[in-house]
Amino acid sequence: MALSQIQCLDDECINLRINESKPEFLYSEEQRVALEILFHDGPEAYEKYLKAQNVRGFLSDYELEHLTRTAVLYNPGGQGESIVNGEGEEIKLPSEYWPERSDHSFSDLDMGWPDITSYRGVTRVTVHTQPPMDGQPHIKEVVRRTINQAQKVIGIVMDLFTDVDIFRDLLDMSYKRRVAVYIILEATGVPHFLRMCERAGMHRGHLKKLRVTSTRGSEFFTRSAKKVSGTINHKFMFVDGDKTVSGSYSFTWSSSRLDRNVITLLTGQAVETFDRLFRDLYFNSRAVNLANLNLAEEPEPETILQSAEQAAVAAAMARKLYSAKYALVSTASLKSNGTCSSKNTSGNMNPLPRFFRQPRALLEEPRIHPGLVGLEKANMIGYLPTWPEPDPPSDVIGIINIRDSSKPFHAHLMRSELFETSQAIRFKEPFHMPEEELPEKATPRPPLADFLSSMKADQLPGQPLKTKGC
Repeated sequence: MALSQIQCLDDECINLRINESKPEFLYSEEQRVALEILFHDGPEAYEKYLKAQNVRGFLSDYELEHLTRTAVLYNPGGQGESIVNGEGEEIKLPSEYWPERSDHSFSDLDMGWPDITSYRGVTRVTVHTQPPMDGQPHIKEVVRRTINQAQKVIGIVMDLFTDVDIFRDLLDMSYKRRVAVYIILEATGVPHFLRMCERAGMHRGHLKKLRVTSTRGSEFFTRSAKKVSGTINHKFMFVDGDKTVSGSYSFTWSSSRLDRNVITLLTGQAVETFDRLFRDLYFNSRAVNLANLNLAEEPEPETILQSAEQAAVAAAMARKLYSAKYALVSTASLKSNGTCSSKNTSGNMNPLPRFFRQPRALLEEPRIHPGLVGLEKANMIGYLPTWPEPDPPSDVIGIINIRDSSKPFHAHLMRSELFETSQAIRFKEPFHMPEEELPEKATPRPPLADFLSSMKADQLPGQPLKTKGC
């Protein structure tokens, strides 16, 4: 079986026979014909066809009622596409194709989008549940904190969005911090979203960094010119190109208070899939016009008092002002109103202006408790513990300490407490001063021959020296 009707038109496609018991089974021609009969003749003809062809029923009662109620007549030229510009004005696009008139890239990410082609990092996953488990924060708290941490862009895909608190956070991020906010809604939830916008206290300034679009699921077209569309069940939020919150949580009061939900906070390379998915959904969505709402006028920005800018000083004058030579000879005087005098004592008609440094702020002395006023400061040096050790004997040149590993190491322990055994290093013979006085000036030693001749005969070695060749 082929995966779709379009794949059946491909001459090079080889359709393998796959029955319903295989995991690869997806498309069935018998099911497509049954849907054609359902939309054209009704549920009774649909049931007769299943019995005649011995096809197992694949639609539940809820799906039968939903499909027959949502099926509409397909009219391609009935309503043209529309776009919404940055000021919230809706622009109709012609339905016929004229290259100079209808070639328009609508639903564009005009406020910017992170273009990340490099590696996004190691994927990290955090799971949160509602009600919370193991002391975790509430799901709504996690979502609002993620929104407040955004710096560039926020992209939201939601089936139903009616939570005013979360929407107010998005408005503050878009208006005050200039973060681009894109929202894609399920088409059936747009009326509920618009009523929530009226309760949120919006003004026209919020529309500058806010784009709202709507879309549907996949569409099925019949030979009887009828169309049925699916729904968007995606629920995720894409933040700054490196973070995603996805799960079963909808941005509604009931989902945060009554329903049981689970969300997953993802960071790293796994976010790339949500990046491509959001752009694909946004390019195939239709704009929602928020300018028709009863919005207040944009408030005037708060005036910020700025200090008066000082006039720029020429480069030659700046070098003189920072020179110590000119700073010492500067004798310009100030008038009572603070301006420089026209002539100084040296007779120069254009004296250098004098720049005065602002007085430094006086350092306040630390506060003293009333009970300590007038008391003498305590000298704690004499109370420090000392461990005097006796001087070693004169023949000891050092001590080797053998540490006991079983005892703990503390800095305050004495040598006898820290080490179990101490062994002294002594001279082989007692140390004594030489009898002959050493010369004050060092002289080289005499040669070896003179030394041997000066020795007595009994002091020479017993055996004569052997010469070479003997």
